[in-house]
Amino acid sequence: MNRYEGKVVLITGATGGLGSAIARTLAEEGASIAINYINVGDLETMAKELEKEMTVKFGGKHKAYAADVTKEEEVSSMIENIVKDFGRLDVLVNNAGISINYTSWKYPAEEWQKVIAINLNGAFYCTKHALIPMREQQYGRIISISSVVGITGARGTVAYGATKAALIGMTKTIAREVAQKGITANCLAPGYINAGIMNNVPDKFRDEDVIPSIPMGHLGDTDDIAKAIAFLGSDDAKFITGQVLCVDGGFAM
Repeated sequence: MNRYEGKVVLITGATGGLGSAIARTLAEEGASIAINYINVGDLETMAKELEKEMTVKFGGKHKAYAADVTKEEEVSSMIENIVKDFGRLDVLVNNAGISINYTSWKYPAEEWQKVIAINLNGAFYCTKHALIPMREQQYGRIISISSVVGITGARGTVAYGATKAALIGMTKTIAREVAQKGITANCLAPGYINAGIMNNVPDKFRDEDVIPSIPMGHLGDTDDIAKAIAFLGSDDAKFITGQVLCVDGGFAM
């Protein structure tokens, strides 16, 4: 399938396990990918390698953009450059996010602010500025990565859970604001997958607590999430907006 032929997709935090899986899936379907990363550590190298890999494997034009999503001026500049380079912006995937875990009564204020800044403020800034070209072209897809934790809650994740729940409210509001502009806004709520945060979970906790809580009895894969994103961002989902799609093996039902 080439559902994304001629489409330009911005994925924030695209160098991580989930972000890169989404990028590869959409590039395979014909999308041009704007790879967002924050310029720390070896993330620039990873972004450039992903750019090269997708160009060789899938063809098309892909480009890496350094921007800290917590800084609105950097987000604005990035999106302006994407539109200048590609001529348009069709899909935004708000994927960048972190989780810092403490029980609520021990949660440090500075860590709370950090999680809010990346998970919620970053998604808002990217959405706000992506809507400028999308409204002009009368077409767009905004997909924010929420979490089942934003629906069910989970011990020790007060900041993470708060931001993921807030993304749902933000998405529903934006969906109503732009529904007549050819733009949809939806959330995807992953459950426990074999990547990202789960890589830091002790094996004993994963095997004895996490997996037994999933009705299907196993962790999901990044491809499960990436393929669901591909659906929501495509014209197959053109009459779906303001919704939360849980991809979680039945965890939140």
